[in-house]
Amino acid sequence: MIRRVAVISKLAIVAAGGSFLSLGLHSAARADDTAVAAAAPSADRGARLNVAPLRLELDATKTGATVMLTNTSARPLPVQTRLFAWSQEGGEDRYAPSTALTVSPSIISIAPGTTQIVRVLRIGAASPGEKRFRLAIDQLPDPTLARSGEAEARLRFTLPVFVDRDKATPAALAWRIVGNQLELANSGGSTAKIMNLEVRNAAGTILPVQRNGLRYVLGGATIDWGLASGCTTGSLTISAQIDGQTAHAQVSPSCG
Repeated sequence: MIRRVAVISKLAIVAAGGSFLSLGLHSAARADDTAVAAAAPSADRGARLNVAPLRLELDATKTGATVMLTNTSARPLPVQTRLFAWSQEGGEDRYAPSTALTVSPSIISIAPGTTQIVRVLRIGAASPGEKRFRLAIDQLPDPTLARSGEAEARLRFTLPVFVDRDKATPAALAWRIVGNQLELANSGGSTAKIMNLEVRNAAGTILPVQRNGLRYVLGGATIDWGLASGCTTGSLTISAQIDGQTAHAQVSPSCG
């Protein structure tokens, strides 16, 4: 689901999969990668870009995947595509430029009403273990639209890209409460997608959770959500959609 955003002197970001590729930029909207396409309206005088799909997977038998970029606006859209390695550290997403996959073309101008195919190609042979990336699709500035004293709002999509996911061990998830945080640790090898998280106390009251929404926990990593008073709430009942399946858990605080 994409919502319109107003951005001043920042790049308007549309992030596929719920995590934002910050790179020092402001996160403004989010998209669910289960959708088949996303239309991102820009404050940039009617620019619109449809992207499909919003998630890529290259299993061991695939040499590549494609993304369709459709310009539904009335003027050309200059676009740049880049690949970033994706990791998690201290509960936060980390990104670094990567050449582990070939992305082509990298800089394009999409004519009005046309679709551009972007190819993401494997360089080497398949290997054990899931590899995770983000494909950034950026609208580039258009000098013909520059106005003195006015910042140009632009678009960004970031698509999750999983390589050799079929050669990784399954996700192995464990919930815990530490301090005022609800943590989810993944000791397995595959990334898990978390949606619709709901936390209830022993009385059945739903507790507010910070940063609730679509999240990923990578294999070998831990993510967290803030709770108002984690250590004093007692045992909690957790429910969430994990990789499209409803899961439930009971968790007690681990407070020293």
